[in-house]
Parts: sequence; structure tokens; C-alpha cells
Amino acid sequence: MKHNIPELLSPAGSMESLKAAVENGANAVYMGGMEFSARQSADNFDRQELLEAIDFAHQRDVAAYITVNTLVKDSEFDDAVTYLELLCDHGADAVIVQDMGLLGVLRTHLPGLPINASTQMTIHNSAGVRMLQDLGVKRAVLAREMSLDEIRAVRSNTDIQLEVFAHGALCICYSGRCLMSSFMGGRSGNRGYCAQPCRKMYELPGRRNTDGYQLSPKDLNLSARLHDLIEAGVDSLKIEGRMKRPEYVAVVTRTYRDILDRFADDPNAAVTPEEQQRLETIFSRGFTQGYISGDPGRSLMSMEKPGNRGTLVGRVTGYESRGRGRVYVKLNAPLIPGDGVAIGNSGTTINTLWIGREKIDKGVVGSTVGFIFDTPVQKGTPVYKNFDPVLVEWAKQTYHSLQRKVQIDIEVEAKTDECLMIRLTDQGGLTAQAVSDAVISPARQRPLDEKGLGAQVSKLGETAFVADNVDIRMDENIFIPIGVINSVRREAVEKLAQLRVEKYRRKCGTNVPETTRHAKSNRASRPILSIRVSGPDDVNTAVAAGAEKVYVDIEGIIGNIPLTDVAIKQAHLNGATVHVRLPDIVKDGEAELVISTVRGLSAPDGILAAAPDQLFMFKDMDIAMAVDYPANVFNSKSLDVLAGMGAGSITVSPELTLEEITDMSGGSGYEIECVVQGGVQLMVSEHCLIGGIKGCSSPKRDEKDNRGFRVDRPCDIPYAIRDEKEFTFPVEQDNRCRTHVYNSRELCMIDRLPALLDVGVSSLRIDGVRYNNMQVGEITGLYRQALDSCLETGGEFDGSEYLAEMKQMFTSGLTSGHYFRGVQ
Repeated sequence: MKHNIPELLSPAGSMESLKAAVENGANAVYMGGMEFSARQSADNFDRQELLEAIDFAHQRDVAAYITVNTLVKDSEFDDAVTYLELLCDHGADAVIVQDMGLLGVLRTHLPGLPINASTQMTIHNSAGVRMLQDLGVKRAVLAREMSLDEIRAVRSNTDIQLEVFAHGALCICYSGRCLMSSFMGGRSGNRGYCAQPCRKMYELPGRRNTDGYQLSPKDLNLSARLHDLIEAGVDSLKIEGRMKRPEYVAVVTRTYRDILDRFADDPNAAVTPEEQQRLETIFSRGFTQGYISGDPGRSLMSMEKPGNRGTLVGRVTGYESRGRGRVYVKLNAPLIPGDGVAIGNSGTTINTLWIGREKIDKGVVGSTVGFIFDTPVQKGTPVYKNFDPVLVEWAKQTYHSLQRKVQIDIEVEAKTDECLMIRLTDQGGLTAQAVSDAVISPARQRPLDEKGLGAQVSKLGETAFVADNVDIRMDENIFIPIGVINSVRREAVEKLAQLRVEKYRRKCGTNVPETTRHAKSNRASRPILSIRVSGPDDVNTAVAAGAEKVYVDIEGIIGNIPLTDVAIKQAHLNGATVHVRLPDIVKDGEAELVISTVRGLSAPDGILAAAPDQLFMFKDMDIAMAVDYPANVFNSKSLDVLAGMGAGSITVSPELTLEEITDMSGGSGYEIECVVQGGVQLMVSEHCLIGGIKGCSSPKRDEKDNRGFRVDRPCDIPYAIRDEKEFTFPVEQDNRCRTHVYNSRELCMIDRLPALLDVGVSSLRIDGVRYNNMQVGEITGLYRQALDSCLETGGEFDGSEYLAEMKQMFTSGLTSGHYFRGVQ
């Protein structure tokens, strides 16, 4: 069976990178403006430059997708909508979005602008893709953590386009679920300002030989798996790299273009060793195929070095420390002066190569060469080439002279006593013509012949066009000044170029209502006290201490349904409600267990979905639904969308300030919850962190060996990672061996309750999933007392004693999170 060759989608972080992508064969590019773009560190485009960049792509039949893929605050929303209208009117082929509020506005008020759901939406299952289809989304950018079988399953369950990352940097965390940069330094990855804490050094306290770049994955390279992705029905292959150099864009785009072109003729085509070496040299932290065949374990990670490693060219055979120092390397790949090399954690640019005492122009495979290297290195150390001046110069040449052209037919009429007419027609049938101001005169000396006229009208230079067929109808013995021919040709070219971009233009209108600024509620605020716990044993401990709503993690319920039913019944007798908190990630192969577990309970009061895909998963079940903070609710429009999907209660993002939550909640009519206590989850990763470091033969918790004994796992012992500033971040593995990283300091707002009450939210939540039973009771009890006291005394409330008790419990420190400082 022959499959369609997917679109090749390349990054364009600058105009140079855009040209590099287009000239090297991209079918589409993605790029962002100066605002609302998840790569704020890229060069990006101002609004006028972005419109010109869209036109540049369209002139060459390349699709232009614009990233509007950050979370947007209410105070920014109207400007974001104006920006979307501009993109819609100008003819962007799609916008890439994360924010549910923006998605809702696009669907209802800008239906002419196609929507691509960003990987920041963490779409990893069929329910998520069907949800997007219902919301009018054209394309889903799938999570990078999906295997080939999981991609196939999603393809069989949806009609919308599927886009996957094929090459480039990987995040250790599911995209859209990372708060680590935000809570470590106030730079939110969800807002485009990720400080890349995953590329920092960490160690495991109390465990020997564990220091390294524990959160730093290698780079994704699926060039050897393109046949599998094509067979799976993927519509678009995406190259990551809006912050990379244009030379990188050129090399990677050209390599994937060449492989895909070979597939058109040969379904067994494969990446060549030379192409792999080019990909490694231009930028590589080491390559991995990611999760395409499941969790690759330790081989996913680049623990020794977080930056560009390049391609292996040999190993050290010796080091001579006299003078500036000279290293000797046996080569398994060529090396020349000007190449950049890395050995260990040091690097240099080679000025001179020697064999013995003889200078050489090139080191060949199998030879042992020497070059100046200041840092002593051990015999056997691998040597990597991370800069190739010949490759970089080749890459520059591919886009400095623009060669990608649109073929056009040229018709010329040149008759005596008539105006010169030049008509241009592109392959899509668009036609433009221009005529001279003056009529053509008979020649007095040297008449113009057909060959000369044809050559002159075909001079299309740096335009987007190249002549295919030239049809000339002309009289003999005529004269036309060269300047006139050039002028008429230029006018026709400009008209055709304008027609080609105008065909993308839309009239999207300005019927988007302004964002409502909710008036501050004057009602007396008496929020309920809720808590999330790990299992049914904690339910009535929390209720007895004063919790009115309890969320129980489903991991603690699986296998314990009778015990959970008893806990729910007892909680109901005490006037409390009990809800099932669903897993952060539910892949297609896990959905049935999750759904059947909820159905198996006698009387749960509802579910707490981790994200919108789970609302869709349970939409046909007669059960109350709420949605948790991984849904990244940042604005009032997101409240509207999620409420429309059935969410009766919505936990807002912990990246918002209290003032921003007030703008959303006051008078909105929605039940809004915010987390006031607990270890905020900063990451959820498909990769088993401790298993990757220490090794683990047991893929799932509670697995038994062939004798029936439980298999111990390295993660059964509590562990953490510690950064270079001595902050310690607790780490846990769930039953699916996914890694959860928590903040180094406990969120605590017990002394700030008056400010929280002033916000007007419906529920204050303790995130106690990591608490033991005693802590559940003590901390819930403290909040119950403090909240009752605050409601009773109002402005006279003094929370210092409660805070002092919390400080005694959490000696690593407390934080008020972003409720007062906000995020960038």
C-alpha cells in the first residue's frame, strides 16, 4: 500500500532561518512574533516583519503556521485577539495555540483561521484528539512521548491531521506540564520564557556517583524511522529549532527533504551514513529515537553534557603536556584545520594538524593526528567534531542565493504601433499582465529579434519566479528600448506576486467581543476546604479534621475499591464529598482501567480530571466533573470553554497572582479553586528517572517474579534531586513508572487567608498527595482552624501561629508561590 509523503515542517526563528527552510525543501514553516510565542529567546519577527515573512513563504508555495502558543492573561487577551485577527486577515495558513481560551475565541469568532493544537496542550491519546476535533481544530501536534503503536491508534480514531516531531531537542517533561523554570526563577515555560532547568546539573542526595545532567535528554532523530511514521499515517513531520542557527535549519531540512524525496520512488529508502554524520555535526547532544518504540531508559539521556556534542571522530591515544599541550587522536572520521572539536568538557578550534612533525591539510580515517589542546585528557577519551566550517559554508550558500522558484509561463505581444504586453501565468492559473505606456516603433538601425526579446523578459533575477514556457508574438523590424521591456516585466511580476499573496487573504471581521473584566464580588466569601490525598485510608482522616471535599488519587483506589466505597460512605455521613483524581497522563492503553475503576465505585461524587482530554473521556458518564491545574487555566475565556465541556469546578493555574485570579473569578459565576498548600508538581515525565540512573528490571510497580515475590524497584526508596544551589526537589514514580518532580519548598498560604478570601474563589485546596496519614490530619486541622478563625475575625486575623507550626513541619522552607510575584 502506497502512503502519502507527509509535509516537512521546518522552524523559522529569523528571516535567515526562514530562507534556509524554504530553500532546502520545507513544505511549511512555523514562526512566531515578538509576543504570545513559546520561544521568546528566538529572534522572532515584529508584526510587520511577520506579515512579510508570511508573504515570502506564500510566494514560494510554502505554508506559514504562526505560533501563538503561550498562556494569555485576561489583561492581555484583547491584544492577543487583535493579533489573531491580523494573522487571519493576512492569510496565515494556521495558528498554533495552547491556550483553551484562545482556542474557544478562534472557533466561535474567527472560524476562517485554521487551528493547530500545540504540543503544549499535551495531546497524548485518542480522547484528546477527538476533543480537539469537536472544538474545530484542524491539526493536533502530538506529545513526543507517544510510541508508534499509540500514534497508529490515535490515527484510527480521528480525521484531523496529526503532526509529530521528527528531529530536534526533547523536553524531559511532557510539554505544557512543566512548572520547573517558573517556580525556580519566575520564568514560565508556558509563557515562552523557559530557562531550561532540565539542562542543569543535579545529583541524588545520599546516592553515590549520581551527579550529572539527570534531566537532560539527547536530541530526537527519527530519520531512520520515517517509513514507520509514513505508514502510521502521520500528516506532518516537524523539525524543532526556532532558536537554532539558520545553518542548522538548512542542513536538517535538506537531509529530511532528500530522504522523503527518495521515499517517493523507493519505499525502502533509508538515511545514509553521510546524512547521519551531517545531522550529528551540525548539532547533536547525542541522538535518540525517543519514545517511538517505548521508554528507551538510560539511553534517552545525555547525562555527561547538556550541550552540542557533535559527531564522534576518534579517541585520544596520548597527550603531550610540553608547551601549550598537544593531544593525539586516532581518527575514524576525517578532520581538517578549522574544525571545532570537544574532548571531555573542553573544546577548541583546530588551527594546525600534524602527523608526527609534519603539518598536514587533512587527517584521514585510520591516521593518528596531533593538534594543540590546552587541557590534559586521558587516553581513550572520545573526541567529537562539533563544528565543520565546510558544512556550515555549504549550508549558508543554500539560502544566500535564493533558488526555489515558481515556474511561470510568459506571453509577449510586440506589434508595431501597439503597446508592449507581457502576461505571466503561474501553475495555479493566476494571471497578471502589464503594458507599456508608449507604442512600439519601427526599428531605425538594429531591430529586436525574438531571441533577444525572450532573453530579456525571462530575466527574473531575485524574484520568486522562473520562466518555463515563453510564447512571443511579435512583428519584424521593431525596436523596444531595454528599459521599457524591463519596466513592463517588473510591473507584471509585481502584479503576479501580489495576486499570489492576495489569494490567501481573508476578511475575518472584528466581531470578537472584548474580554469581560469581572467586577469584584461583594458577596461574603466562604470557600470550602478541600484536599487531595493518595488513598482511601486518608479520606476520613481529612474529613474528621475539617475537609469538606476530598480528592482521592485513582492509584490508591485501583485494587482497593471496597475500602474506597467504605471511605466514601463514611465521608457522606459526615457531610463531605469524595471525588476521584485521575492520573496526570492516561494513554489509550490505560483508559479502560481508569474508566472501569471509576465505574466500579458505588457512589463517588465526581472526578477531578488532570486536563481537558479527561473531561472528554468521561463526557458520556453521568458524573460530576472538575478539572485540575495542569489544564493551565489562565483567563476567563478558558473558564468558559472548560465549563462548556462539563467542568463544574476549575482549579486555576498556580502561575497566576491573586489579583489575576480576582479578575477571573469575581462575578464570573464559576466554581474556582486554587491550591493553597502542598508540594506543587513541577514536572511529569514518561521517563523513569531513577531507573535510568540506577537501572531497573521491573517495568511496573507491584510486579512479582516467577516465585511470586514482589520485585523491588530503586524508586521504592524515597529520593530527590538536588541542584547546584542546594535546593532539593522530591521525586516520585507512579504505578506506570512515570516520574513526578515536586517543588523544593512547600506552598503555604495559611497566614495569607484574608487575601485569599478577598479573591472570592469557591474552594481552597490542600495538595496532600505526598502526605502521610498523620500529616493529612494535622495540616487539614490547622487550615480548618485558621479558615474558621479568619471567617470569624475578618481583618483581625493573625496567622503567625499557624505559620510557625507549618515551618516546624517543613524545615526545607515554605513559599507563597506566584500568588504575589507572578511570572514572566
